[in-house]
Amino acid sequence: MALQITEVLGTYSVTGELNTSNANILYRHMERVMPMKDDRVILNLERVHHIDEGATYRLQQLYQSAARSNQALIIIGQENKAISPVMTKTKTYYILSPDRI
Repeated sequence: MALQITEVLGTYSVTGELNTSNANILYRHMERVMPMKDDRVILNLERVHHIDEGATYRLQQLYQSAARSNQALIIIGQENKAISPVMTKTKTYYILSPDRI
């Protein structure tokens, strides 16, 4: 399944497979969106069916970029059993928000 990014009321949901190749598309999209938002930006990964290690590192870079810019980026998806093992393995699990919004 191709990657799909949808926005509803300020929450950006990612559906499909997130891999090294298409993680750059998500990164660039979110980099364009975040400066236009005055409040927090929510990235929902609960509908991601598969993630690879390269994509987790790219998400970490996005999270760090937002922090350096003093932007609030909330990434939700801790309950997603398809991504949590990979994010734990790559030590990027900390970027996931502990609460659902």
